Amino acid sequence: MLKNKFTIITILTVIILALTVPLVRAEDEPTTDAQANPDSTIMPINANPEEPADSPETQPDGSSETGTIADENMKRSDVYLAGDNITIDYIIDGNLFVFANHVTINSQIGGDVFVCANSVTVGEQGYVFNNLFAFAKDVTVNGVIYDLYSASETATINGYVYRDVRIGSNSVSILGTIGRNAYIDCNHLNFVQGTDGNSKHGIISGNLEYSSKEEISIPEGVVSGETNFEKAIISSTNGSIQDNIISLATFIVTVIAIWLICLWLAPKFLKNSPALLTSKKVLPVIGFGILTPIVAIILSVIFLLLNITSTLTLLLIMALIFLIAIGTSIFVITVNYIVCEKLKVQKTMGTLGMLVASSIILWAIGLIPFVGSIIEIIAVLLGLGIIVSSIVLKDKKLETE
Repeated sequence: MLKNKFTIITILTVIILALTVPLVRAEDEPTTDAQANPDSTIMPINANPEEPADSPETQPDGSSETGTIADENMKRSDVYLAGDNITIDYIIDGNLFVFANHVTINSQIGGDVFVCANSVTVGEQGYVFNNLFAFAKDVTVNGVIYDLYSASETATINGYVYRDVRIGSNSVSILGTIGRNAYIDCNHLNFVQGTDGNSKHGIISGNLEYSSKEEISIPEGVVSGETNFEKAIISSTNGSIQDNIISLATFIVTVIAIWLICLWLAPKFLKNSPALLTSKKVLPVIGFGILTPIVAIILSVIFLLLNITSTLTLLLIMALIFLIAIGTSIFVITVNYIVCEKLKVQKTMGTLGMLVASSIILWAIGLIPFVGSIIEIIAVLLGLGIIVSSIVLKDKKLETE
């Protein structure tokens, strides 16, 4: 359904790297549409709602004419949060990572937002200058964001999305404005709210590509560009719940088992592996992850053509299959150690609990149509790259970085 698959792969790679290498900062932002178009009706939210946006007293960086920074209302770095009910009511000049039950954003976020929660709400005062990646039961956008990538049970857009939305959901309601294109996979798609006298409908300024059980009637004037419909293939759900439970339990047990084996046989590997994703060696990791299967296959073909013993070829193929099989688990374990370090979780039981949570998140993401398959491939390649890099690169160098 999605034509820009290469774009999706790039964006998802950025997700993984952003979770592990906090390189994105607001000062690296490109010029926004609002800055490029002074006639835009969407204006950035002022840090002080009671002060006019064009007041000379406040500078764009949050400082006053006297040079005082309003640090109490601003975080000048990436922010990592976990809890039950989390409300963001202060400016974040960086990326935001949240794992919680209910998340509400009522302020400016200078970078990307990554959320895994039961419900995610961008309030009317919320302004996300980059992408919002949301994995939740309910996602509601009442404010302004630039791009939306969402997997949820319900998704509602009452506000403004400057650029594109990519949504996989059971029910989607577009009652606000989407500045460019919408790519939607859902069972129910709604554009109108209220009665004829007080009704309002959403607007898509670009194209609409959607997949659903049945084609819907789209009100006139909603989509400015082209509309493409793809009928969703409905498969039998008999035993699906049981199969999903078994699949999730198997994945969690596998990850925990590999983690325990590494604790026993390769504790130095567990200690050094996070450095492979949080240091300058992340690019070699990606390279090793991509090249290792290619090199192994080429060598296997060469061995066969040269009539070299088939045992060596078989061992090479078996080793590749084994590394690929544990690649996802190694990736989850490595990312979990990075998250634990950020959240200052040091006890073994705390690490185990976070490992279970990380496993559930990755498994759940794997269920998302299109997106899930790409994420799983990226996880395998990065896990494979971590294993090969830890063997090829010297441990001493990792420990010093």
